[in-house]
Amino acid sequence: MHNTHMLDRPYIQDILEHLQSLGYEPGKAKDLLIQFYRSIKRTYGFYLNAREFAMLVHELNKAVHRKYDPTDSNQIFIGHLRGLI
Repeated sequence: MHNTHMLDRPYIQDILEHLQSLGYEPGKAKDLLIQFYRSIKRTYGFYLNAREFAMLVHELNKAVHRKYDPTDSNQIFIGHLRGLI
């Protein structure tokens, strides 16, 4: 059994390709995957195909970078807690 780096595995390469097809540059796609990989894997496991995994990474990235809109009832202001998190 040989040890390969996570980014060299076919599943991860497919996820990166799908992220690039969503419009992310290769470096940005890699950074996003590394940022969200562990939390998605712990929550959903490996039953997701590469496209679904990439879509979750994309949705998480949009949610993290969404601006606060006080008129949107689906958002809760946590700016005062940001320093504690």
